[in-house]
Amino acid sequence: MAVPLAATVLLARGPGSAEVFVVRQAETLRFMGGFQAFPGGRVSPADDALTAVPRQCVAAVRELFEETGVLLARRADASFPADADLADSRRELLADSKAFPSLLDRLGLTIHSDDLTYAGSLVTPPFSSIRFDTAFYTADLPPGQIAVVEPGELDAGEWLSADAALCAWEQGRTLLSPPSVSLLETIRGRPVTELARNGRALFDALGAGAPERIYFSPQAQMIPLFCKGLPPTYYTNAFLVGQNPAYLIDPGPTDLYEQSRLFTLLDARLNAGAHMAGVLLTHHHPDHIGAADAIARRYGVPVLAHPWTARVLAGKVKVDQEIGDGATLDLGIAPHGGAWRLEAIHTPGHAPGHLCFYESTYRLLFVGDMASTMSSVVITPPEGDITEYLESLRRLRTRPARLLLPAHGSVSSRPQAVLDECVNHRRKREEQLVQALTAEPRRVTDLAQELYRGAPAEVMPYAEKQVLAGLLKLRREERAIEAGDEPEPMWRLTTLAESSPTDR
Repeated sequence: MAVPLAATVLLARGPGSAEVFVVRQAETLRFMGGFQAFPGGRVSPADDALTAVPRQCVAAVRELFEETGVLLARRADASFPADADLADSRRELLADSKAFPSLLDRLGLTIHSDDLTYAGSLVTPPFSSIRFDTAFYTADLPPGQIAVVEPGELDAGEWLSADAALCAWEQGRTLLSPPSVSLLETIRGRPVTELARNGRALFDALGAGAPERIYFSPQAQMIPLFCKGLPPTYYTNAFLVGQNPAYLIDPGPTDLYEQSRLFTLLDARLNAGAHMAGVLLTHHHPDHIGAADAIARRYGVPVLAHPWTARVLAGKVKVDQEIGDGATLDLGIAPHGGAWRLEAIHTPGHAPGHLCFYESTYRLLFVGDMASTMSSVVITPPEGDITEYLESLRRLRTRPARLLLPAHGSVSSRPQAVLDECVNHRRKREEQLVQALTAEPRRVTDLAQELYRGAPAEVMPYAEKQVLAGLLKLRREERAIEAGDEPEPMWRLTTLAESSPTDR
């Protein structure tokens, strides 16, 4: 399947300016809400109507106009329109009452590709659930126009130097998308329009398949790695947190190529002055531990895990240090000063020895498999327990986190909402289970076929385990009971089922 095309514009305040217009996405957005980035968006089918310039260039101009009111199009005399002449047209475009090509034609304007400088392209890595092939451009603010954000999908915009934007991010005052961090670092101390020259190495390296530099927070590097997990989670996010010392969370791959990619990233960080103090395992599942021994041997560092995880991994992965609920790990001095540490939180439910880690300076919550932004979490009895899982989610909910960093899926700036969604998903599944049992006793396999109707065949064994986990919770609460065991137990409701809460 082709990756959709998109475009982004780094708009300079004027010729030779080091200030760029940075927008902030509304905090209510599910994807990257509250993050600062640059104006841009996906190519629209209507963009194809303007054939004189590349479609991504058209999209760049259109998105810039929609999001900032700045229009990079010229009159017949080569002049730019004044800001006062564009307000009504922008409102029409935002309301979808006028197509962009028709709007330009009515205003007598033409896009000149020379007004944008192509800097390079990036394709969102395959681990992401939302992917784009994005062209990056630089441009200067036309005379007589101003950049203004209209409330909606964006809630703010401002002119900032790369240094000011990065300093605010390093101090924890703002959120920046990872591509924005890399681009700002490239133009730091330079005019914005030099991105095409100074960013060439960045675009070329990433285009050639070099490991991505993904930072959602200073010195907290996300490292997505291909692992043999359950569909659709074929990637596990490792995280290298800290600088001196730093800890690596969940190095999952057994594949030698993926391990070599991980080594390349770690070597680069160590060569830049980082000191790795150990490997942290959230739990024992194969897609979280595959490279733990290899990392420990290569870098001479210990592996740390919960005592239960250490016991179950005996003979598979050597756990050098056991850590439990409330244990703290020193990260040295934070980038902007002050003590810096990780706190371990014991969160059974997905696995008895599951640990999450909370970092209070930037308010990062590393949740392992307790929550995913791609799919629901699998609860597999007897190790998995829905009652414990729900209680662990409530414990995590009390942390004042700003970012939720899962092992599977993208980082979220809505930690409490994501955790609430996990609870609500379990409540909904339990309601469906109780309803399915209302008429007559049922077998687990029959319940799974009904409740997960349409799911792929390879998913059904896990669906049956989810149903069993729900039934075990109901049995513990005396709301369901099983009868007989040949060839498969039948489950039925008790008289308590209808009057009991579904998420206690």
